[in-house]
Amino acid sequence: MKTLDLYADPACPWSWLAVRWLTAVAPSRELQLTFRSYSLWMRDGDRPLDGVPEFVRMIAVAASKQSLRLLRIFEALRAADQERAIERLYLAWGGRVFVPGPPQAPTTAVLEEALAAAGLAPSWLDAADDHRWDASIEASNARLVALSDSAPVVPTLANGPSVLFRGAVLSAPVTPEHGLELWDALTILTADPTFVALSPAQVAMPAFDLVDNSDGGTAKSVKLMQ
Repeated sequence: MKTLDLYADPACPWSWLAVRWLTAVAPSRELQLTFRSYSLWMRDGDRPLDGVPEFVRMIAVAASKQSLRLLRIFEALRAADQERAIERLYLAWGGRVFVPGPPQAPTTAVLEEALAAAGLAPSWLDAADDHRWDASIEASNARLVALSDSAPVVPTLANGPSVLFRGAVLSAPVTPEHGLELWDALTILTADPTFVALSPAQVAMPAFDLVDNSDGGTAKSVKLMQ
C-alpha cells in the first residue's frame, strides 16, 4: 500500500478533478490517499484574481470562504481519527459544487447536504465556524510551502518529500479506464530519477460554462486561467 498526500482546496476545480481521478484509481493500485488541507482563502483572502471578470472573482472568493469552513470540518474529523470520512465528505461536496451550468458559490445548505450524503451527523457543522481548527489548516498550508520549490499551488500530490505533480494536471473528468492509464504513466515517469515533477500550466476552467449575464445582454463564455 502506497501512502500519498494530496494537498487540495475544495474550492479549486482542478483539485476536484484530481480527487475524482485518484479516488477512482486508489483501490485498483493499492493507494492510500490522505487529504491535506490547503486554504486559498488563507493564502489570498479577497485579493482579485488576475485577468478574470468581476463576477468570476466574486464567485471564487465566496467559494474559498465556504471551502475554509469545510476544511475546518476536515480537521475536526482528522482529530477524531475519521480520516476516511474526509474522503466521503469531499466527494459529496464536490459532486454538488462542480456541476455543469452557470457557476454558483456553494452555500451552507450545500455543506449540510454533503454531510448527510457522507453519513455524518449534522453536529459536525459546528466545526465549520470553529476558528480553533485554523491553526491545523495553517500548519498544513506551511507543510505545502516547505514541499514547494516555488509558490505553492493546489492540487499537489506528494509521496513523502517527493512531489509527483503540482497544479492542474487534468482539464476534464476522465473515465475509470483512462484514469488507470494516466496513473500508470505517471508512476513510470516519477520512478525515473531524471524526470522533473509536473508543474502548473495555464489551462481553461474545467467542466463549467462560465456565463456572464451581469450586463443584462447576451450571455458570453469566459475562460478562467489558473
